[in-house]
Amino acid sequence: MKLASLKSDSAARRDGRLVVVSNDLAWYVLADAVAPTLQAALDDWDRCEPMLRALAYSLETGGLPRARFHEHEAASPLPRAFQWADGGGAG
Repeated sequence: MKLASLKSDSAARRDGRLVVVSNDLAWYVLADAVAPTLQAALDDWDRCEPMLRALAYSLETGGLPRARFHEHEAASPLPRAFQWADGGGAG
């Protein structure tokens, strides 16, 4: 299963749109029905993973409408990593 994020012009989608990409990197299908972004899918992986695998299988077997995947339309997979950083010094 290959996952990617596609660039979006919308400020509401600044983290890109989650897509499942075919094994040959030629086609993709939107995964909006599963999770809007890769970060959202990772945050709820136990629920999302089986559905993403099912999308990947359907994409590989021709069971879904698909669109051509172009690498130049891909965004950084996780453009905003969530972390907590402590700026205080030790000492």
